[in-house]
Amino acid sequence: MSAPPRTVAAGELRPAGLDPLRTLWQLLTNVKFALLLVGLAGVAGLIGTILPQVPAPMLGNPAAKSAWLELRRETYGPFTDIFDALGFFHVFHTVWFNGLWLLIIVAVTVCTVSRLRPTIRAVRQPPKRVPDAYFQRAHHRADFSHPGGADAVERLLRQRRYTVQRVHREPGATYLFADRYPWSQYGTFLSHLALLLLLLGGFLTVFAGYDRTMVIAESTPPAPVFADAGPNQLFIRMVDANRGLDAAGNIVDYHSILDVRRGDETIRCKTTVNDPCSAFGYTIHQAAWFDDLARLRIVGPNGQTLFDDVLDFEGRNAAIPILRVTDTAGRLLFAQQLPQMATDEGLDPNDRSDDTGLSLLAFPQAPGAETLVNFAVAWQIVDGGMVLSITSPDFDPVVLRPGQEGQAGDYRVRFEGAATIPATTVLDMPGAISPAGAVVQMPLGGDGRPYLMVNGIDERNVILEQGKAVTTPSGYTYLFQGRVEASGVSVRRDPGDTFIWIAVAMAMVGLAITFYVPRRRLWVKVTPSRTYMAGIAEKTTRFSRELRLIGRDLGAADALQPGDLEPER
Repeated sequence: MSAPPRTVAAGELRPAGLDPLRTLWQLLTNVKFALLLVGLAGVAGLIGTILPQVPAPMLGNPAAKSAWLELRRETYGPFTDIFDALGFFHVFHTVWFNGLWLLIIVAVTVCTVSRLRPTIRAVRQPPKRVPDAYFQRAHHRADFSHPGGADAVERLLRQRRYTVQRVHREPGATYLFADRYPWSQYGTFLSHLALLLLLLGGFLTVFAGYDRTMVIAESTPPAPVFADAGPNQLFIRMVDANRGLDAAGNIVDYHSILDVRRGDETIRCKTTVNDPCSAFGYTIHQAAWFDDLARLRIVGPNGQTLFDDVLDFEGRNAAIPILRVTDTAGRLLFAQQLPQMATDEGLDPNDRSDDTGLSLLAFPQAPGAETLVNFAVAWQIVDGGMVLSITSPDFDPVVLRPGQEGQAGDYRVRFEGAATIPATTVLDMPGAISPAGAVVQMPLGGDGRPYLMVNGIDERNVILEQGKAVTTPSGYTYLFQGRVEASGVSVRRDPGDTFIWIAVAMAMVGLAITFYVPRRRLWVKVTPSRTYMAGIAEKTTRFSRELRLIGRDLGAADALQPGDLEPER
């Protein structure tokens, strides 16, 4: 005998199978999943911090990147190719890293949206009645006896800035609901929204931002900002790279005057480290200042100009002595820096610590005389200081340290101290007589003006005074046109900075609301013999103590507990 078919109510019907959208939504709102994503992002950031990263300009240059990886192979051996394949050498430019942060943004967005309706409902429609048992088991509760009944309770709560409602009345009991700062619950939502805006701002900065640091010298043609030509190309010309000094010689200011051109429009602006200028949607910061550049012109034997630009020493320098020479009458014969003419590499050519600088000290026999006196000079760095030795067949060697002076034959030589001058090796110097290129130094002369001393374009050292052309036996003509000042400027466009500033402001406001104006929800049961209070508040409040203090203010003698009147710490 068959059973009669069972009738199923419409409300019992459920869709069969897996709902992928619901599953995805639940995953994205899961706190453990969010912590996993943040943990993975933290590990990825740690990898990108610990392991060296390929410089950004090399990423688009396979040959340069390959050469960079070969250098890393000495450290990481067979793991080099594995790390490269996983993107560990360019973590912050990989698809998986940026995809991870995109997923975090989506998760934060979903979490924020999912909290919106419950938060609004909790603020606008809080539960106004609780079971009587709640007054006995709530975490924050108090009970006491006092005169005045429900009217006294309602009056005192309103004085304490609560919104009070009488929600129920029955024989022997009156029920109240009181709410203080209900809007403060939006503070948490505001903090979530701030995190979302912060992530979006960072994402925009990475994918739509631009940042390039350029070194631009005075008296050079306008430099293009972007690698690719186009109608939106920017050109920057350095009008004045300035280092301000006070009367004592202290640096008080770095700034640059720039001409920024796009098409036919030019904007002149002044930029400093803390006060950048803006042009065509880009912000230009002063990043550095240089005075180790020399404008040099080189003409070949056939009259063709081979180089007419700025020679950048790129921060390389040499330590040389500053000497002062006087005769027996105390007349000054020499007072300036002594450039290095050669180097004795010592016992180990690969160890620079035992290198000895060599030079020739040449000065007139008397003021205005054409006859020169020559002394050999050598110096080394010993225990962090320069030690100088002066030799000649006419006297025993004279050894001096900074600030000392000695008698060298008929002359008095004082070692004023050491100076650091721009010095570099130019491997592709036109007219160089060896594959090793030429060594160029830029010391100061006795008149305080810079000059160039070049070793490697002739059998002897060549002195290039400013504005005086020198032609070598091989037919190359060199003209030093003077020292050039330059600035390092950072050209930036950051479309995410507005989001980031708004996010920071929202986070500060949200935290301030959470910590300083936390919400309090209070349910009260007033009976003729006793008043019961139970409530909910943030963990930053001592709400149970507040309830007992309310009882005290109502005139209850049994409300307080030991320690309630001690000041909060």
